[in-house]
Amino acid sequence: MNYIVCGILTLTLASCGNKTQSDFVYSKADKKVEMVLENNAEYLVVGKPTKANFVTENIDNQKFLIFGPGIMVNQAEKDGFRFTITPIENTLVDGKLKIQVTENVENGENFTTTFLVPVKTKKE
Repeated sequence: MNYIVCGILTLTLASCGNKTQSDFVYSKADKKVEMVLENNAEYLVVGKPTKANFVTENIDNQKFLIFGPGIMVNQAEKDGFRFTITPIENTLVDGKLKIQVTENVENGENFTTTFLVPVKTKKE
C-alpha cells in the first residue's frame, strides 16, 4: 500500500512542475487557437523578445484579434499568425503576461479567451 501511495505522490508532484504547450490551447465547437512559443519555451523573460505562433483552425483571420502589452505582429498566414512578444515588467498580472485572443463572430457569441503566460525577470 505504501508503494502505491508513494507512486501516486511522485507522479502528482512530477506533473505539477511541467507546463506544456497544451496550457496555451483554447477550443470551442469547431474553432481552435494554440499559442506556441519558439523552442517550446515554457515561459517568457522580461525584456527578451520571443517569437510566438498562434495556430488557428476554423477562424476567420480577418475578424481575429490578438492583443496584449509588448506584442508585435510579424505576419499573418492562412492558418495562423506570427508575433514577437517582449514582456514589460510593469504590465504583468501576478507574474504573468495577459494575452487576449478573440474572433468577432457575427450573429453569435464571440470566440474569445485569455492566455496567462508565465514571465520571469532577468534576475531570477
